Amino acid sequence: MKKLFVIIPLLILGSLIVNGQNVIGVVDYMKVDNPDEYLEVENMWQKIHKERLKQGMIVGWATYQVMFKTIEDPYNYITVSWYDAFSKLDKGIPESVIEAAFPNMRKAEWKAFEDRTNKSRKLISSGVFHQRFTCAPKDLDNSGVYIVINEISVRPGHSKELLKLYEEIYKPLYEEDIRNHNRTNWSFWEKWEGNMKDFQYLSADSYTDLDQIGQPDFMKYFSIIHPDKNPDEISDQMEKLRTLVNTEMWKKIYRIVN
Repeated sequence: MKKLFVIIPLLILGSLIVNGQNVIGVVDYMKVDNPDEYLEVENMWQKIHKERLKQGMIVGWATYQVMFKTIEDPYNYITVSWYDAFSKLDKGIPESVIEAAFPNMRKAEWKAFEDRTNKSRKLISSGVFHQRFTCAPKDLDNSGVYIVINEISVRPGHSKELLKLYEEIYKPLYEEDIRNHNRTNWSFWEKWEGNMKDFQYLSADSYTDLDQIGQPDFMKYFSIIHPDKNPDEISDQMEKLRTLVNTEMWKKIYRIVN
C-alpha cells in the first residue's frame, strides 16, 4: 500500500486545537537500517526543533518507532511535527535557528550534519492530515507513550455519515475512557488532498503503557452515555461505512510540545 501524498521537508502529523488555533499535520514514514546512528542524529535535531518551538515556527515535534503494522511497507520510524497554520509549512530552517541551537557550528559542519541525516534514513513517503476531532484535554498530548494508528477507508458518498457517528457516538466514549485514565487521548484525522485511494481517514489512540491497549471494558460506557441506543446496531452501522485498511503501533522516542 502506497502512502505517498505530499512531500514536504519538515513533516507533521495531525491537526488539533492548540490555543484555539488549527494545527496542521504531516507524517514522514522512514526506513532506518542503523537505529543507533539514526536516533543519535534525531537527538541532535531536538535542539533545532526546540528553538523552532521557542520562535513559534512549530507547536511540536516527535520521533516514533513503528512496533507493529499490518501492511508490507518497509518504513520502521516516523517523524512528526505540528504546525498551527498551513502558511508555516515548508519554510526550511533559518540560519538564526541553527545559530541559536549550535552557536559554534560552521557552515561546513552544518552541511556535514545534513549529509549525515540523509544517510541515516530513507524517506519512504509522506502525508498531510487535518484532524476533525480530538479529546486532548490541553493542547497536544504529551503523556502518551504508545499510539495505535488505524487507517480507514470510507464508502464513497458516506463521509458525513461516518463523521457524525464518530462525533456523536464514539467521541463521548473516548472522553469517558480518558477521564478513567485508560488512555491519554483519541483523535481523528482527515487526509488532506493527495492520494485518496488507499484510505481517507486516520484515527490515533494514545496510551501510557501496553496493558491499556485493547482493554475489554471500553464499551461499558455505552449504556451510560447512550442509554437509548443499541450498541450492536451502532457497530453494524459503523462496519458498513468503513474498512480498516491498516493498523500500526508507534512507540515514542523523542517528543517536544508546547
